[in-house]
Parts: sequence; structure tokens; C-alpha cells
Amino acid sequence: MIHPQCPERLVFRQVAFPVSAFDYLKDYQRAYEQQHGIRLNNNQCVAMILAEHRQASSLGLLNALGGAQ
Repeated sequence: MIHPQCPERLVFRQVAFPVSAFDYLKDYQRAYEQQHGIRLNNNQCVAMILAEHRQASSLGLLNALGGAQ
């Protein structure tokens, strides 16, 4: 399915997060809104967090910091 605001195809799945992961997601969402004045939905936040993780991984930052790839 194509969403009007997303050029990529979307996959819809119901997922469950541990409370700590959901709290992190909401903290990320609130911080982004505070910095940019734009409220992201949960899907947009997850996509951005994953994109940031991919970028950090490709730059070798996760290994340098002792994190997982």
C-alpha cells in the first residue's frame, strides 16, 4: 500500500513493545516535536529511529561505542 506522504510501500503489522521501548518512542516523539514543531505519529518515529540506527551502523558508530549492529 502507498501512503500519500510516503513514497515507499508500507507494511502493516500489529506489534507489541516492552514498556521501556514504548517510553523511549514517546520520549523521542516529544523531543522531536519540541525541536521541530512537528508532531510525528508512532510509525514515523519508528521509521526515523530505524533510519538513525542504520546510519550509525553504516558509519561504524555502533561498534565504536560498543553497541550492536
